Parts: sequence; structure tokens; C-alpha cells
Amino acid sequence: MATLEKIRNKSVLLFVIIIVALLAFILGDFLTSGRTYFGSPTTVAKAGDVSVDYQAYQNRISEISEQNQRNGRNLSSDAVAAEALNSLISEGLMSREYERLGITVTDAELNEAMFGANQSPMAAQLIANLSGALGLTTPDAHAVYNAVSNPAAYDITQDDAQQISAMLRQTETELTNQMIAQKFGRLVSGLFTYNKLDARNTYDNIATTRRVAYAVKDASAVANDEVEFSDADVQALWNSRRQEYAIDEERRQVDYIYVRIEPSQADRVAAANAVENAVLGLSTTEGLDAVAGDSRFVVETASVPLAQISDRALKQFVDTASVGSAAVVSRSSEEYTIAKLTGITMGIDSINVSMAQLANPAASADSIVSAINGGSTVASLMATGEVQGQDSVWGNLQAPGIEEKLRNALTDATVGRAFAFTDTVSGNPVTVIYKVNRRHAPVKFYDFAVATYTVDPSQETITDLSDRLRTYVSANSSASEFSANSSESGYPMLSDEVGNSSVRIGNADDSRRFVKWVMEAREGQVSPVFQDDKQTYLIALAVSDIYDDYRPYNSPRVYPQLQAEALEAKKADKLMEKYNGRGTDLASYAQAMETEIAEGDVNVNSPVLLNLGIGENEIAGAIAGTAQGKFAGPIKGNHGIMVFEVREVNTANRPFTEDEYGQLFLRNYTPLRNPQLLLLGKNKVDNRSLNFVSNPAE
Repeated sequence: MATLEKIRNKSVLLFVIIIVALLAFILGDFLTSGRTYFGSPTTVAKAGDVSVDYQAYQNRISEISEQNQRNGRNLSSDAVAAEALNSLISEGLMSREYERLGITVTDAELNEAMFGANQSPMAAQLIANLSGALGLTTPDAHAVYNAVSNPAAYDITQDDAQQISAMLRQTETELTNQMIAQKFGRLVSGLFTYNKLDARNTYDNIATTRRVAYAVKDASAVANDEVEFSDADVQALWNSRRQEYAIDEERRQVDYIYVRIEPSQADRVAAANAVENAVLGLSTTEGLDAVAGDSRFVVETASVPLAQISDRALKQFVDTASVGSAAVVSRSSEEYTIAKLTGITMGIDSINVSMAQLANPAASADSIVSAINGGSTVASLMATGEVQGQDSVWGNLQAPGIEEKLRNALTDATVGRAFAFTDTVSGNPVTVIYKVNRRHAPVKFYDFAVATYTVDPSQETITDLSDRLRTYVSANSSASEFSANSSESGYPMLSDEVGNSSVRIGNADDSRRFVKWVMEAREGQVSPVFQDDKQTYLIALAVSDIYDDYRPYNSPRVYPQLQAEALEAKKADKLMEKYNGRGTDLASYAQAMETEIAEGDVNVNSPVLLNLGIGENEIAGAIAGTAQGKFAGPIKGNHGIMVFEVREVNTANRPFTEDEYGQLFLRNYTPLRNPQLLLLGKNKVDNRSLNFVSNPAE
């Protein structure tokens, strides 16, 4: 019985252990993934009552990637993902607002934009392009729409009709969105107006220039040890501007070590030896066998006249080398280029040819040849629909892909006379009519190969770099140690501040996965050593601080600026104590302050005040409020103190007109510069996209 009781007791204990472990597993997964048990597992972000679904997010990423590829833009995948998410949030907020306001586009409005008297330029361009593709002599929107439902009447396939339909639908959608946005803009703009005071202030700020004589005593005249200064002064300045440092999402301060993966000296020596052996092998053996089996060499061949070689070093080598010789024609620290001259032949580099194939089954090749030799051009025959082809095209007879039989025929053909050339394509005879219009004399063609060797870091180099950084991380396992000891170990310490919406960490490309680690780590935690997917760098990270609602005064992003401002303010206060009351006019103050009197023009609307810099609002306001001929000061500024006299107020004969400057006020203070911020209001964007980013591997 005692044994049974022990088993029962242990069973209860075992049950409790299992429950605790299960809860730990569930909570752990919830805390690390954030998308498994509560809320929608497919929500990438929320902004108020607008959600972005994962599938829409992926579709938009694909769209942006394809568009960037077409436009030649080379953005990282992380940057594309951020752009996709921001666009979907903005569109969602705007769409929800349109729905609430009941803003729509009617069928009649869309029809007018697509093919009415006030047709949209976007629609006009599409209709013109599609009309041309259908063979219409003039743009005809009704015919284009009719071709979708009746493709046979326009001699197009059902697939063509579906493509036209898709293009029309896409344009209709874009036009609808454009017109809704315009209606919303007009509606919001109509809610804002101006009063006479707004117009007058705008006039005073923009149209009025004040000629000012002034004297400045710079804060640098006060030494640091002449003022009492501490972190409390910095914190006080931060408190006075607290709202400026509010943050929309949790932010984390991360210190990191970034090690670029580059070839070592041993790698460069090995590369030099490999290249030297390759040059020797290419020079002493036939063809390209010396590098053909070596994947480190990328080989390209060419056969061109000397004039077509643009690289100066390669051109010089080809022009002077003997057939069969090889040499390094260029090198940098990371790349070698070897060239070998494999032969010199004679060939025709340029020939002008007209080509035609029968388009009308009733016509014959002989009749077309006769017509061309009788004076007709291929272009004129194409216009009648008898042939399809190209008229007067320049080409290279030695270009790859031209069959030897055709090359010989064009080489031997009589210039100015058409002939029919028949060859077999996929087992079927195909006849093409050619006319050689011009043919240059044969020139030398140089046959050569170019082998490129890129010096890459070896696996041994990567292992050494990684092992060294891992040793440092193991020896400095807290954020404080990680940051404090880096310099003596030869690692420059970098820092950044990141949040869920951050695209990258500092200068590290494609580092969104590492942002994920930072946002899931504990304060003070140090990461393992990570490597990017392209094997271009190693990175190790430490979370030194976590910010919730505000960026604190002592954060690396805030403290240096506030410290400088607070110290300048202390010095300016010292100057105010010393010089206030030491004069009665500009001259006496300038003498007391031991400084020169200067003159300049002040426009209050300008961000830069005289030679004092940006943001001198106190002094600018004092100048604007001082009448002509009056003296004022001393006034405390950001970098010292100033006394001045307004000597002239000039409006350049620009009379005040309430309507003109009222409208200018509205243009300058439009509420739609950032509609997303306007529609978000007090809501914040809940960015969950990191939940869909894979964890970095060590």
C-alpha cells in the first residue's frame, strides 16, 4: 500500500510537470511567434481597423519586384517588402475613408474617362495602342471594347481578346482609384479656409524683407568650465520637448560588430598562382583546355573585327599578340582577366540586306523576286500585304547563329539583285527572299577567348573570420562587455536603433532576419555570429536598451544633440547675465560685447537667419515684431546672443491682397501632405511582418 501511495504521489507530481512544460511550450511559442494562438495568423500589419493580409502582402511584393526589374531598379528584398507593406497600409486607410464618406465613381463618370469627350490621357494612350494593334487607322475605344466580345471580327484569337480585356480592366481600376482620390482631395481641401489674419501673416512672412543691422556674441566665447553643466540639464531640455521623442512602436538600441568577408592575403596569393598557371597552360596547349575544367574561370569567346573591341587593353593585346598566345590583360585586387588569341580569319563584318517571306498564299517566290528586281522595294510589298519581312537591315555575316550555307549565299550574291533562298526548318522547306543592298569588303576577324578569375574568400578564410568573432562573442556574453571590449580586440563597434518596421540594421544589406532576432531578444542579450545569405559579411549583435513610448534623453540618437544644445543654452544664459543692460543702442552694445556690427536682409519665411543658422525662431520672431528704426536686444538665440536695429522694411511694392495670400496660406499648409498620418490619428501601425521572417541561422 505504501508503494502504491508513492506511485500516486509521483503521478500527481509528474502530471504537474507535464502541464507546466506544456504551458511553457505554448507560451514560448506565443511569445516568439506572436501569430499562432491569438488574432489572425495571416495578418501582417494592422492600422486602426485596417488589416493587411499575408497573401495580399506577398502579391504586392511580387508586383513591386517585377516592376523594379522592368525599370532596372535593384532594391533588396527587405526594402521591397517594406515598400509593399507601406503601400498596402496607405491604400487600406484611404479606401476605408472613401467608404465611410461614400465617395464613389459612377459608371457614367468612368465611361466618360475611358472614351468620352473628356477622355483621360491614360485611357487615350491605351486605346491608341490597342487600336494600332488591331489594325485600326484611328483610335476607336468602342471598337477596342467590341474586339473583346467579338475577336473573330478583328482577326484576333480568344487569348488576344482576354489580354485586351485584362488591360482595359486594369486601366479602369487605376482610373477609378485616381478619380476617387481626386474627389477626396477636393472634399478635404474644401473643409479648410483662411481668415484675414492668416492672409496678413503669410504676406508679412513672404512679401516683407527687413534690413537689419546687428551684433552677435557667440556662445563659444564662454569656456565649458565657466558654466555649471550636468546630465540634469540635458534631461531638463528633453522634458521640455518630450513629445518630440515619442515613438510609434517599441524601439531597441543595438550595438553590433560587422565583419566584411573578403579574401585573405593567402587567398590572393593562391589566386595569383592559379592565374599564372592558367596563362602558362593556355600559351602552351591548344584551345582552351587549360581552363575548360576549372570552375574558377568564366570563359567567353568572340570573333570580331578590331574596331568592335572597346576595351583598350584587350584591343592592344589582340592587335599585337601571335595566334595561340595568352596574357593577363587587366587585374584588380579582386579580379584577373586573361585573353588568348585563337585565330585570325577574313570575313565580311557589315552587310545591308532586305528580307521577305510570302504573306499572300496566291503569290510565288519567283514573282516577288521579279517584282523586287523590277524596282519594287520590300517595304512597298509589305504595305500591300504580299510579304512580311524587313527592309534595309544592317547585319554581321560573321555573327553567331548564321548558317554557313546562308553566309556563303549572301557573300556570293550580286549586290542589288534579289534571290530566293530555300532551307529546311524542322523538316519543312522554307523560302526567304533576300536582296543584298550593300556589302563591305572583307576584313580581319580576330578569334579570341577571355577568361575571368574572381578572387573569392576561401572557406578557410571564412572559417577563420567566423571563429575569431565567435571567440569574442563567447568571451563577452553581456551587452555591456560586448560594447566595452570591442576596440581592444580590433572590432569597430557600430550601433543602430531598430523596431518591427525597420528594413535593416545599419549598413548591413538584407538584414531583416537579424532585426527579428533583436526584437525577440532580452535586454542585454548578445547574439550568436550570423552570416548573410550572400556570404558577404558576418554580424554579431547586442541589445543594449529597449524603448517603449519615448526615446530617452540618454539614447545615442538623442543625447549628443541635446547635450550640445543644453550646453550652448547655458553659455547663452551666461552671456545674457554679463551683457544685459551694458548698452542703450546697437553701437554701445557692440562695443561692450567687443564685436563688429553687420548688416543683412531678413525674410521670416526663410529657414536660415542671416549667418546664424537654422531654427533661430526667438530672434526671427523678435525681428518680425520690431518696427522700422527701433532697437531690440539682447535676445538669446541657439548659439549666443544678439542685438539688432531694424533699419528698413521693404515689401518691394507688392501690395497686400487678402485672396492672393489667403490662397497661398492654404497651399503652404495643406492637410494632405501625409494623408496616412492624418487618417491614422491616434492609432499606431501594428507591424507584425517580422512574424513572417525566418529566424537567422548561426
